[in-house]
Amino acid sequence: MRLIRRLLLFLVMAAYGLVFLAQERIFQERPATLQPVPAAAFLRAATGYLKQLTSEILFVQSSVFIGGILPGTAPNTYAPALAHNYRQITTLYPRFIDPYYFAQAHLPHVDPEFARATNDVLVTARKAHPTELVFPFFQGFNLFRYLDEPLEAAEVFRQASLLPEAPPMFGRLAAILTAQGGQLQAAIISLQVMVKTTDDEAVKKRCYDEINMFRQALRVQKAVNDFFTAQQRYPDALDELVPGFLPALPTFGDAFVLTWNPPNVGLQRPHLEKAKPSAPLLRP
Repeated sequence: MRLIRRLLLFLVMAAYGLVFLAQERIFQERPATLQPVPAAAFLRAATGYLKQLTSEILFVQSSVFIGGILPGTAPNTYAPALAHNYRQITTLYPRFIDPYYFAQAHLPHVDPEFARATNDVLVTARKAHPTELVFPFFQGFNLFRYLDEPLEAAEVFRQASLLPEAPPMFGRLAAILTAQGGQLQAAIISLQVMVKTTDDEAVKKRCYDEINMFRQALRVQKAVNDFFTAQQRYPDALDELVPGFLPALPTFGDAFVLTWNPPNVGLQRPHLEKAKPSAPLLRP
């Protein structure tokens, strides 16, 4: 019985090698195409104990395809099949780590649809590798950069900050993105928790500095609320608050800029521009 299994394994590997060489020759002769693979449930039933080898073969097939893409090919022509295949490969054998990195490298920038597809694949990654920090980082980055969802990104980073060996960066990213989403008080609470749970004096100082800045932004939010009570409308831009409700708008140097997405005041890193423009801070 063991001899038969070894023989079958040898035949599968030999067949894979022949298919790989044939596919590589085809790619050299004409533009690469990628066919969607069967569903993972079918592959799991069909391959049995060979699911790891099958997932690796399908992954290599997709990698060969990527290497054969002609310059100038529109990514949205092959992204659906690529997203489908990575979904099936990782469902078939979740411990296989390489497809997660390839999905992150080749899909999120194509379109928000594929950023979401990548994050779905990364859900499997986080279940299979629960202590790996890179996968929640990828998810949070996709939510912020490609999907313009800072509060959802903040929650991913908050969860990651609770993992063993998580660096303070995750907690601070959660707080900063919470503030960007207009939840200033929640951001302050997050930073206060960090101050109480770290012995790193440099981290504490950065947290205290950011808490003070978030509190200044909260005063702007209070002025907005007072403006609404008095005028029964929100200001078109935050400079309408001056001087009746604030003596001046606070400034934060190179650390943050105020954002205004009615009814919420937020803070945003100057170098982390959102995909969608926010409402005007000052009148033109």
